[in-house]
Amino acid sequence: MRLFRKFKEEGLSLRLTFLLMLFISLAITASLLFTNFRTIKSFHALGEAMDTYIDLQDAADSLLRASDYLTEQAQRYTVIGDRKLLDNYFNETENVKRRDKALRVMEERLPNSAALDALKGALQSSVTLMDREYYAMRLVLSAKGDTDIPHPLDAVSLGERDDALSPEEKIELARVMMHDSGYYAQKDAIRAKLVECVDALKNGTHGTQEKMEKRMHADLVWMTILIALQSVSLIFLLWVTNSLGINPLLRAVEHIKQDQKLPITGAHEFRYLASTYNNMYTVYKRSIDNLSFKASHDELTGVYNRAGYDLLKKSVDLHSTAFLLVDADNFKTINDQYGHEVGDRALQRLAATLKQNFRADDYICRIGGDEFMVLMVHVTPDVKHLIERKIQQINEELHESADGLPPMSVSVGVSLCRDTENPQEMFHEADVALYYVKDNGRNGCCFYKPGMRGKDKQKAG
Repeated sequence: MRLFRKFKEEGLSLRLTFLLMLFISLAITASLLFTNFRTIKSFHALGEAMDTYIDLQDAADSLLRASDYLTEQAQRYTVIGDRKLLDNYFNETENVKRRDKALRVMEERLPNSAALDALKGALQSSVTLMDREYYAMRLVLSAKGDTDIPHPLDAVSLGERDDALSPEEKIELARVMMHDSGYYAQKDAIRAKLVECVDALKNGTHGTQEKMEKRMHADLVWMTILIALQSVSLIFLLWVTNSLGINPLLRAVEHIKQDQKLPITGAHEFRYLASTYNNMYTVYKRSIDNLSFKASHDELTGVYNRAGYDLLKKSVDLHSTAFLLVDADNFKTINDQYGHEVGDRALQRLAATLKQNFRADDYICRIGGDEFMVLMVHVTPDVKHLIERKIQQINEELHESADGLPPMSVSVGVSLCRDTENPQEMFHEADVALYYVKDNGRNGCCFYKPGMRGKDKQKAG
């Protein structure tokens, strides 16, 4: 509770907030990268599992094709007796060796697996079947009287009973051995082992696939959550930036334009800045207010004098200030007719009337004998009608006799919100506009327009 109250009074630190959000963003980004890496890894693992399954299934099929090829060559040899078929058989077993290659592939890719055990069983059954095939082929060689015995058949000896058979009987026995139910039962045993191998491969691959799919699904869910968190963090960061930094800054600009203190809102750093500015503003205002009265104010009327005007014109924003040059009409006549004492009182009355009709923020200066300058600050070009009404009201009040003072009027030239950095230029424009009023019957006001100066010079010439 105390921490919340402290944050409410002092404001959140924009720097700490940004560092915290940066840390959170980096953590989320790191998590996203890690999850993405895991997903890619799972995808590759799934691909490798499928490749392994295909390779191992090819190996199992290769063993089956090799076994069938040997069966085909052996069977055809016992029927046809073509020596080429015998050579094809032993070329497969001695040189091509597809069954051995299939076993090596399985041992490399899936050691100590049920699929490997099944494949070994199929190979063992195939080797066992070869004993029958060797014996059958040895019978055919004996029946034909072929003495060119392939090396693997050297160790095969015919039984006494079979050796005593006639050539026709030997060939018939060989054919029976290669086509009876016992032979095909052994072939079925090889196929059964290969089916068992393929099933084991499928189960292993399916298990790997399910595992990888579950991991990828979990990773994708986490990625979705992390992306949502990243988006929320970004929105929060934008909100913090706007509420703690941008909005207080925009409000501060408006208060500065209005020559006001800054509101203490926003981030801790901005509150410190606003508080410091307000202290400086207070000191500045106090220094302006504490200017020596004699140095900056007119002793007769109590308004700013020429020295005060020279100081003030440098501190105002010319883009939002109106220069009103006020001249008392026929003031010399009042002095000559009623005397200087009455003239002084008339000037005091004029100064008081100006004070009453302008704001406290506006600056009223006596810059000459009967000439005054009013600096209306923080205005816009659309105040022309307001100024005209003020001058009309001032002249109406001055027209009435009061305290034994004669009626009087003023002529006013106005330079309003000029795009310049030179206050002397605005003074001169107000002076040109003032002479337009004097040349046109006095007792009123005129706003400077481009071209007046040329007319004025032409008239002066």
